[in-house]
Amino acid sequence: MKQKINLRTQMTALVFIVVILAVTTTFVMIGIETSNNIKSQERDRVLQTAKLIAVDPVVVKATDEEDSATLQKFTTQAMGITDADFVVVMNMDSIRLSHPDPDLIGKRFAGGDETPAIQGKEFVSKAKGTLGLSLRAFAPVYNEQGNQVGVVAVGITMNELNEIIRNNRLPLYLATILSLFIGLIGAVLLARKIKQIMHGMEPDEIAALLSERSAMLESIKDGMLAVDTNGKIQMVNKEGKRLLQEMGIKGELKNRHVDDVLPVTKLHQVIAWNKPLIGRQVEHNGLTLVMNEIPIQIKGKTEGAIATFLDRTEYNHLNEKLTDTMLYADALRAQTHDFMNKLHVILGLLELEDYDQLERYVKNVAGKERSATIAMIHHLKNPILAGFLLGKKSYMAENGVQLEVDCRDTIPNTSEKMNQMLITILGNLMNNAVDAVDQQPEKRVQLSMKYNDGQLFLELTDTGKGISKEQQERIFTQGYSTKGNDRGFGLYQVEDYVHKLGGYLVLTSEPGEGTTFSVQLPYDIQEDVTND
Repeated sequence: MKQKINLRTQMTALVFIVVILAVTTTFVMIGIETSNNIKSQERDRVLQTAKLIAVDPVVVKATDEEDSATLQKFTTQAMGITDADFVVVMNMDSIRLSHPDPDLIGKRFAGGDETPAIQGKEFVSKAKGTLGLSLRAFAPVYNEQGNQVGVVAVGITMNELNEIIRNNRLPLYLATILSLFIGLIGAVLLARKIKQIMHGMEPDEIAALLSERSAMLESIKDGMLAVDTNGKIQMVNKEGKRLLQEMGIKGELKNRHVDDVLPVTKLHQVIAWNKPLIGRQVEHNGLTLVMNEIPIQIKGKTEGAIATFLDRTEYNHLNEKLTDTMLYADALRAQTHDFMNKLHVILGLLELEDYDQLERYVKNVAGKERSATIAMIHHLKNPILAGFLLGKKSYMAENGVQLEVDCRDTIPNTSEKMNQMLITILGNLMNNAVDAVDQQPEKRVQLSMKYNDGQLFLELTDTGKGISKEQQERIFTQGYSTKGNDRGFGLYQVEDYVHKLGGYLVLTSEPGEGTTFSVQLPYDIQEDVTND
């Protein structure tokens, strides 16, 4: 099986190859440019040298007189000063009057490229002479009468020229080697850094992880929405898209601002404050959502935020039914406990054979229970509400709290939905009242109920220690409680239901004087309601 090359090695090799190509290309281009510049400079130098020698009075006179000795001495000195490989003076017949090799004086100039100079032109050519292939410049020599009497040729061999080019390229070679070395180190460091960014994972592992994460996000039953620090949506899972579509939000969501899509979110605050918001219940376009909004932090820096949300409409409906069932169960348990206590008294009197006391006790208990039941049934035509209050009365009595129900008006029956919400409202208010009087010497709760012209009026008063002004401002806030963690939802739900029903809720309280909750609700009459 072929062994796979790991990502770090691949990245190092790839970056180093790129560096090699870039440096090589740069070296070739700079080398060519350097070579051309040197050749151009040398062409200019030898031509300028030839022109200067051609106008020197000594050269002009000696050439006109064909004085080889003087020319030989002069050109030898000129070669030492100008670093030229040769300086040759010839007459108009191309016969050398001077040459680095004295044996060649008097012989014809080799190369055949001097003709344009014989004709009076200054130029540079590359030709092969007695010293080999060379770059040489020609300049005509004119006497004082202006007549051309000869030609000066100055040149350097191509070997010398190539040596000059090589010497000038030496720093370039060193720079290239240093660049490749630095490039190799950079490639290794870059590959290591990329590997760290990817947490040491290989591309196929990242691809598999991404697929798994995407599948997990899509399978989550809660809606999920992620934004960057600018509030632009970067990800929405399948359930999130479905819930948004139910709220009438369609189309492409990516890169849209979250406030334009779901304005009930507070993700911009979560990012600014760097603190999560948990369990917020909001409503938007007919759906009740429960949202958790959490900042996304990477290495201690906030890079965005994520919101999870679910539809609580159906959940709330089921929760209401469960709450009702729990309230009924508590009431039945209280009545059962109270009934067992009374049975124990009856059993004790039977064992003592105190039948007179037994008769009086039974009549007293039966009378009280019958009186309370008859009064409740007489005024409350709503059996669900009546049963709830009777059970609650027993439950509160078991906890040492006296519940007084004042119901002088007839309360008609209503719908199942209204009953569920009404019992939730009363149940939470009564539970709150029981907590309020728990440490008080007088543990008493009064409930007053009135019905008039389609409106139900409820007033619940306790003998607790009261609520301060500061607490009153926050008491209906979701999650706020003075009783510890995981509390603070009952009164929030009471206010929420009252507003949903289109009613009013007023809190009246003074420290040390107890608390009164006054509720007014629209109350639909339904005489023929069957409650399961």
